[in-house]
Amino acid sequence: MNHDTDADYTLLDALAVEAGTDKSSICHNYTKIYAKYFAAMKDKPIKFLEIGIFQGNSVKLWEDYFSEAELHFIDIVAHPNQYQSGRSHYHYLDQGNPLELRKFFEESGGEFDVIIDDGGHLMQQQILSFLMLFPALKSGGLYVIEDLHTSYWQNYGGGGSLEHPNPSPGSTTEFLKRIIDDLNYTGARTSCADHDKTPLDIRLNLSYIQESLQSLHFYKSLCIAIRN
Repeated sequence: MNHDTDADYTLLDALAVEAGTDKSSICHNYTKIYAKYFAAMKDKPIKFLEIGIFQGNSVKLWEDYFSEAELHFIDIVAHPNQYQSGRSHYHYLDQGNPLELRKFFEESGGEFDVIIDDGGHLMQQQILSFLMLFPALKSGGLYVIEDLHTSYWQNYGGGGSLEHPNPSPGSTTEFLKRIIDDLNYTGARTSCADHDKTPLDIRLNLSYIQESLQSLHFYKSLCIAIRN
């Protein structure tokens, strides 16, 4: 289905501005990216998860945009949230705790079409959440990590500051650079870019990411990983 990209962006951004989320063109302008990926899903019964509720601005945005979606939201505490909705599912847990993430995965049933990490932005939180929840995507699902600029700030686990940004070896951006090697592993082993043609003896020894990662899309401060 073809979409008018400008019209899709105008609609999504207007909703984001109205909701007061920093995803809009007033701040990060992630809506310009999201319009390209989400427009085809807008009126479909997708399953959606966002990590990070805060005051609930993004909850309102996605309720307005995804009219038929099953919406889930995670945060560590409830008290900053000023937007309570009977439509969305609220889950309160620590995204830096693997046991709590595993319990959420099991109880939610996984099979998400979209997962967005707009949570605490600490390196350990972003990397752990990706490792635990990327398997919760269905085939073709999108996993988004927002605000990757925190990888360059020491107080988030990066290596620098606003004045002198620099990633640390354990930063999320360095982690994502490493999994580019996983994305290209089967091609490097077989000299064939078609993952489906990978011989069984190689596929049996692939890591989860090597087997399941279809593509990585990088934008300013944002990465989208798509599952096979």
